[in-house]
Amino acid sequence: MSFHENDIPFEKRLKEEMDLWLEEGIISREQKERLLARYEVLEEADETAGPGRLITTISMLGAVLVGAGIVLFIASNWAEVPRWGKLLMIFSSMLTCYGLGFYFGYEKKNYPTVGGALIFLGSIIFGAGIFLIAQIYHIFVHYPHLPLLWGLGILPLAYLFRFNNVMALAIVDLLVWVGTEASFWIPESAYFGNIMPYITLFLMTGITLWTIGLMHRRFVSLRDLSGPYIVIGMLTAYSMAYVLTFDIFRAKLGAAELAPFYIGIVGLFIISGAYAFRPGKQEKAWVPEAVALTVLLLIALLLAFFFAGTSGNGHAQITGGMFNLMTFTANIVFAVIIIGTIILGYIRRYPPYINIGLLFFVLDVFARYFDFFWKLLPRSLFFIIGGLMLLIGGVILENKRKKVLASFHILENE
Repeated sequence: MSFHENDIPFEKRLKEEMDLWLEEGIISREQKERLLARYEVLEEADETAGPGRLITTISMLGAVLVGAGIVLFIASNWAEVPRWGKLLMIFSSMLTCYGLGFYFGYEKKNYPTVGGALIFLGSIIFGAGIFLIAQIYHIFVHYPHLPLLWGLGILPLAYLFRFNNVMALAIVDLLVWVGTEASFWIPESAYFGNIMPYITLFLMTGITLWTIGLMHRRFVSLRDLSGPYIVIGMLTAYSMAYVLTFDIFRAKLGAAELAPFYIGIVGLFIISGAYAFRPGKQEKAWVPEAVALTVLLLIALLLAFFFAGTSGNGHAQITGGMFNLMTFTANIVFAVIIIGTIILGYIRRYPPYINIGLLFFVLDVFARYFDFFWKLLPRSLFFIIGGLMLLIGGVILENKRKKVLASFHILENE
């Protein structure tokens, strides 16, 4: 077991239990003093310099602001700068960020957080450089290829240096590629606003990313990189599932032209699921999670194909009662998923499940409150009751969340 600077919440609880450990003979007095001294140093560092996560956040925000400034500076002087100067600015700024990031984070090892932020900044400049170079040389390129090149270009960097922030950026780039590429496959006149088929597409994509993250957790060498896949996958899948809880089933939720995307996503799900849920030592409650993810993917496929219809047919041919039944079923399924995820987070002691589950629980309650009670209550009473519900619920959920995460904290870093 290793201890890190983010373990300070556990240290507060540890102090209360040390006397009991000493009485039971689990530790000696000398060991108690050494442990207290160890955590007093961490607490002092936390109070004087701020928590490690705060430093990471500040560094990342600084990297993003610097990156935005560099791009804006280049853009504002674009017409006056010769072609070779533009290339020099792009490559010099990118290589400088990568070089300094590697130096501070790996060579000297004295500023790992700042080093990581600089490498993240270099990854942003790398992506901006792809777009700018295409513009410099007036290269006619299929637009979705640009975010694809960006994501695939920095993905090896994330695996090589174990950077979760670069991994998250690569995943987001690839999600942008999926959306922009799909837009070229869907006929503009055949689907309502060209929006609805994206719901099932990204629902399937989010579920697959989630499963890829679970596959990473099965490998010791990749376990620390599972977070971005799981979190971004969950947020994507939950966001699309949340949309399905509204009355949207009168529009097409799929497109026959997107069949190659569906096949590719299902293929990735099968491969990653085979590794994630293979026999052997598994995490707690992995069976219901595997079943739930598979069922959700199948539901998304059914919605995509059942509502795909044919080009030019604007609506699915089913009755209004069927629409209401599907909306009601979607709400029930979504509520079960939320509760199941929160419970799984408690069982597995994995905070992202709890945090994301609570987030969408609040969003779902808020949406259903507006759905069912907007017309039943006077407007002023409606807002008063709704506001009190949210305030009280926020206090209860936040207190519960803090207690749970404090008890889990040491286990996250084992």
